Amino acid sequence: MCDIPGLIRRLEAEDLARLRELGNKEPLEPGLIAAIDAAAGGPGEGRGYYVVSGSLYPVEARDYHLREDVAEAVFETAESASGGRA
Repeated sequence: MCDIPGLIRRLEAEDLARLRELGNKEPLEPGLIAAIDAAAGGPGEGRGYYVVSGSLYPVEARDYHLREDVAEAVFETAESASGGRA
């Protein structure tokens, strides 16, 4: 089970800002995948928070995106922090 609020709290501020900057349409960069994994508990632990979009093969060409509910929570916390102005 994913702890989305906990993950958001454990992400470094600069990683959270980068996620918000990319938006939910852009694929995750390798550094952001590593940051999500670290916030989730270690290498590969963040796999429940992001999903593959598109083809599974070849593995090197996979695009990962935040799961829809995770993206909504990331952007919701941005709106809350800015008083409703994302």
